[in-house]
Formats: sequence, structure tokens, C-alpha cells
Amino acid sequence: MSDDKIRWWWTEIGEPEIRSVEKAIRARHINRGPVCLEVENRIAEILGVPHVVLTTNGSAALVLALLACDVGPGDEVIVPAATFIATAHAPLLLGAKVRLVDVLPDRPLIDTAGIEAAITERTKAIICVHLNGAVCDMPAINAVAARHGLKVIEDCAQALCSRGPGGYCGAGANIGTFSMSIAKLITTGEGGFLSVTDDDLHTRLMKLRNQGVMTVADNVFDGFGFNLRFNDILAAVALAQVARLPAKIEGVKRVYQFYRRHLADLPYLRMLEIRVDRGEVPLWSQALCADRDKVISLLAERGVEARALNPCLADSKHLGNSGTFPNARVYASCGLTLPCGPDQPQEALERTAAALREIAGQIDTDLQAFMDRARHERD
Repeated sequence: MSDDKIRWWWTEIGEPEIRSVEKAIRARHINRGPVCLEVENRIAEILGVPHVVLTTNGSAALVLALLACDVGPGDEVIVPAATFIATAHAPLLLGAKVRLVDVLPDRPLIDTAGIEAAITERTKAIICVHLNGAVCDMPAINAVAARHGLKVIEDCAQALCSRGPGGYCGAGANIGTFSMSIAKLITTGEGGFLSVTDDDLHTRLMKLRNQGVMTVADNVFDGFGFNLRFNDILAAVALAQVARLPAKIEGVKRVYQFYRRHLADLPYLRMLEIRVDRGEVPLWSQALCADRDKVISLLAERGVEARALNPCLADSKHLGNSGTFPNARVYASCGLTLPCGPDQPQEALERTAAALREIAGQIDTDLQAFMDRARHERD
């Protein structure tokens, strides 16, 4: 790192990416071409799915997935109240209404019982989010969807290569969506992709990202689509990183397991559970803590960057949802992300742990009291 500040995320981008991009440019592979196809094939092989479709970013992947599932004006899409805003903005962009469902008390994953209660005659799809590599209960969610004739989209932006009992995230529903933004295992700055098992859905996605046709040069436009194509220059960056994906996975596991070992006795902080022994991949190292904002401020004074977890989506008034969502509010009020990333130096982890111990005397140790307050703050 270029200074003494410990960044909340660190991944190395260097010579392998440079060489890969140079090779693509020298071969005049600039727009969507053979490099994109190779990346799609490599990721499909890793996830064990027949098709992967590259696109411009994770948000575009969500929009494409919803379009492929025929979501439009007047429809409703179920979304967890604890997730990044992009999950909700995608259906909103298409004129659909977002219906928020609370998450589980012990893990920030959509509550299946809440899904059932939120379904109306207008519901078209469920977006379940495998937040930070924690895997949703896909058999239960798929069973609810089957009973009501709904499509299921897995938001796997934070869950590349996480596995549950049924296999990899993104392979257990109609469509999976992924992100390749900066703080992901594979990063191209911006970028995303979709995983799909159904051949007809794959063809539809290919057309939707390409102005409604398979080949623009044919000059026959008889269906809707848009330009959401990826390109070979950025795909070359992804290709270099796909080769290092196993090492990146081990890197984020190393960081998470370090914090689990070295912070277990801090009374004001509790690491969120990621079931590494069952195949889940902890993209980020996250915790619940008492007096979260004070902790972030005190860490910043010591050159350690930490980030608050996303706010409860019910606070985004333009989504048009009211309600208490008590469990989502706990994560929003008490959750933080510690310095992490596959290439975070060991020295940075040790400094972070030391800083958390140093400030312990200034933090209220009653974490449960902060969680209870957050749970009832909108009652």
C-alpha cells in the first residue's frame, strides 16, 4: 500500500492483468469478442452451469435478469430489506414495485416465512441475496416460488464461489447475477455477469444485452434490448484474475479466520457467521458491534478504515415501503466491515486487531443492548 492507512479492501492488480490486456490489444480484441467468450466459458465451468453472460456491471445483470423474467410496470418483486440499494433499484427501473421482506435474526438473509407473507397477485419474482457469501435457503425459497408460479433470481454479487447444500450460488434458481466491481474476488473496475441453466433464457439474455438481436449486423430488430455488452479489454483483466481465483478465495478466508481467532474475546464485537467449513466464502469480514459509529471513528484516528453496513432499505423513501424490519435494522445500525480483501497484508490485520483491543475501554460492552435498541427504533 502507498501509505500507512489500512484500507478497508485490498486486492492486487498488476503485471498479470497488464500482460493480458496487452495481448488482447495486440490481437485487436477490443469490443466483445473471443476474450469475453473465454471468460464466460471459464466461469461457467467453475460454477458448473451451461451458460454465463457477461455484461457491464452487477446492476445491469439484475436488470437483464428481471427483463428475461418478464418483469415490468405493475409487477411486484420481493427483495430483502438488508442488501445494497442496487437490488431494489433494478425492479424500480423497470416500473415494478419493490416489496421488502425482513432478514433472519442470526444471519442477514431473506426470511422465507416473510416471502410467503409478502406475495400478492402482482408478485412476479423473488430476488434472494447471498449477502457476503452467506447462502440463502434455496430449497425453501424455490418451493415457495413453485407454489406461486414465481421466478427466482439469485443476487450473487457478494457470493462468487460460495456453496450451499445444493451447489454454487447462482446455479440453484432461474438466473444468478454477479458483480465484478472493485471490491469483488474478480474485479474489472466495473463489470458483471449472469449464470443461467435454461437454454431459452440464455438466448433471451444474449439478445437483451445486444439491442434485442443475436447479431447487430443482421439489421433486423424485432424485439426489445439494449447495449449492455462487455468488452474484450476488460475481459482480459478478468481472465488474468480467473486464473488466480483459488488463491483469492483462500486469501479472503485467511482474513476472516484471523479475525475469528483474534477478536473472539472482545465483548463489544461479534463476527458475523460465514460457514467456511460448509463451502461459504467470506468475501468481506463483517461484525456486529456496540457503538458502531464510535468504533469506526476511533479506528480512523488510528489509520484503520472500516465501513458501516448498508442502511435498511425501508429508509429509502423512493422505494415506497413502510414497516419496522427489526432484524435488518440491527445489521444497519450495528454492522461494520473490517479491513479485508484477498491480498490484505498480515501486518494490516494485526494492526487492526491491536486497534480494536486498544479502544475496547472506550466502547460500551453491552452489544445486546445496542442490538435491542436498533430492533425497536422505528416501532
